[in-house]
Parts: sequence; structure tokens; C-alpha cells
Amino acid sequence: MAHIGSRTRSVAFVISSHGFGHASRASAIIEAMRNRDPSLVVELFTHVPRWYFSQSIENFNYHRTDCDLGLVQTDSLNADVGATIIELGKRLPLDPKKVKALATQFQALKCQLVISDIAPLGLVAARVAGIPSVLVENFTWDWIYAELAEHAPGLRYYSELLAPLFTHADLRIQTTPVCVPVSHAQTTRPVARRQRQDRATTRGKLGLERGRKLVFITMGGTAQDFSFHQRLCSDFREIDFIVAGIGTSAETHANVTFLPAQSMMYHPDLIHAADIVIGKVGYSTIAEVFEAGVPFGYFVREHYPEMAPLVTFLRAQVPGFDFKAAEYVGGQWLDQLPQLLAMEPLNRRDLGSGATECASLISAMF
Repeated sequence: MAHIGSRTRSVAFVISSHGFGHASRASAIIEAMRNRDPSLVVELFTHVPRWYFSQSIENFNYHRTDCDLGLVQTDSLNADVGATIIELGKRLPLDPKKVKALATQFQALKCQLVISDIAPLGLVAARVAGIPSVLVENFTWDWIYAELAEHAPGLRYYSELLAPLFTHADLRIQTTPVCVPVSHAQTTRPVARRQRQDRATTRGKLGLERGRKLVFITMGGTAQDFSFHQRLCSDFREIDFIVAGIGTSAETHANVTFLPAQSMMYHPDLIHAADIVIGKVGYSTIAEVFEAGVPFGYFVREHYPEMAPLVTFLRAQVPGFDFKAAEYVGGQWLDQLPQLLAMEPLNRRDLGSGATECASLISAMF
């Protein structure tokens, strides 16, 4: 394993822009690294917008970079595999000029370590620049494409193209729940951004009455349909609902508050303030509900390879149950809301931090 000799610490993070989950995990790790070294210089390379990181961390340099595709999403629950294959054809194999340009940028910024959250471009550019690298993952795109290739053979070529690129990392960290364990990787607990304010403070800022149940609906960083809004107002007037990622400004209609993606309310605080959370099976939401111990009603997406291991983890570690993805838009899942609300949360106050574990492993590289 390569190590860094200098005392000055400057790190580049190259982060997949597929949703917000990878950015959430990276933000948690950066925060933990800053707890160890407040003077750490952080360079962010990603298409995830700057404001998302500003919710969690301060004093970073942002470089808007198209570093990863992942899957083309039609909405929060569905992917367009055909469009994904077309877009991958525009990006892969990696353009040597783009790799060299990024490597040169790493060197010009005096980065001493490159950390990639499943964006292979960062790992390849780090090797070209002669800089040690870390891969943080709970799955990689080569595995996703290989699994999907059973129904979309055009993805097999891209799986085979990407697989060796993920071996470039000097250190590989797998964060629980892991989809495909790798023998030489270091494994940590789930990595989640930490709660900043207590439950009562968050509810107070939302203007909620004491004693009322709160349901937080969060479907990730992609577009979503929300046609069951009227049922929330008519059938569940005694319950408050917070819906994330809707519109461009906060709006309240009766007992339902819509929050835009770029909101002043911090997502982990909303998770901890809720009596139950409704969302899709995605890494950052799983990690946050796990840490909060809050009951979780979750939508399982068909034909997504990571669903099986993630759902297995949820069934073992988080109170709640699953819904079919097709039930989201029509609101059929609302019939099971009383059962979810009757579930007891888990106390995870003494839970160790996966982000802190990652920071400790990464610090050994310096």
C-alpha cells in the first residue's frame, strides 16, 4: 500500500453523481476526516451541485466534473437501460486526454491522496498522476452492469471495461451494507451524515404541533411523481407529512409540507425527527435510518442488482417492511401506514460511526 510522507494534507474526492447517496457518504467521511485534521484541504470533483456539500461541510474547493454516469434514471425508482448504454458509449473507454487533464489538475492542486466514491475516472487519473488512491464503495458499476447484462447484453462490454479500473486503488473500503464482499477490502459500519439538532428543535422549526405523528417521505435526488398528495390531506389529517425534493420552495398544504431538494432543513435531522420514514432503498437513506433506529417503509426497485443485499440488511437491522415500487405513485402503501406507525424505534445511541472508521483507515495513508 502506498503512503504519503508530507505533513500537509490535501485530498481530492471524485464522487459519482448518480443521485445524492455517494455525495452523502463522501460528506460524512470528509466531516470525520476534518474532526481528525481541521486544516485538511478538500478538493471536490463531481456533478453533484455545490449546495449539497455546503449542507454538511465548510471550506472546500468545488470542481464541476462529469466523472461518472452510473445509470440514466427516468425517475427516482426507474432506470432507462437503453439510454444508459447510449450514454456509456459516449464516455467509455475513458478519454486519455480527460484522464491526463484530471491527473494534471490533481498535481497542480498538490493533492496527496485521491478518494473515489465509485467513480473510476478518479482512480485512473490518480495512477497517472502518481498519487495514492482510495476506493469507497458498497458496490461498483462493473458489478451492476454485469448483473443487468442478463437482460441488457449491451452492458456486458462496459462491465468488462470497468472491472480492472476499480483494482487501481491502493486502499479499498467497503461500507456496510456491502453488496459483493471483497477479501482484501476493509469493511466499516454504515456511513451516515450525523444529526445536528435534536428531534424537538427540528419539529419546532417545522412548526409542528407537539404530540402529532410525523412521517418523512424521501425518495432521493432524482425526479419523482407525487399523485397521492390528496390522500395525505383527506385520509390522514391527524398525521403530519414532510415530503423532500418537491418544487423549488417550501410549501405547506394542510398537514403536508413540501421541501425542495435545496432546503434549509438538514436531511439527517428530518430522519431523526420522524416517527417513520418512507423512501426508496438507497444507501444514504438506509445508513441514516439505521443510525436513527427509526421504522422505515421502503420501496424495492425491480431489476436493480443491489436490492437483494440491501433489503436483507434492512430486514435484519431496521424496523419496518418493504413495498413494491409500483405502489408508490398510486399510494397503495398508505393502507399500511398504521402498522408502520405502531412500530417501536431502536435505540442506537452507542452505535459506532462508519465515517469515523473510514477516516481512521484513510489517515493511515498519510
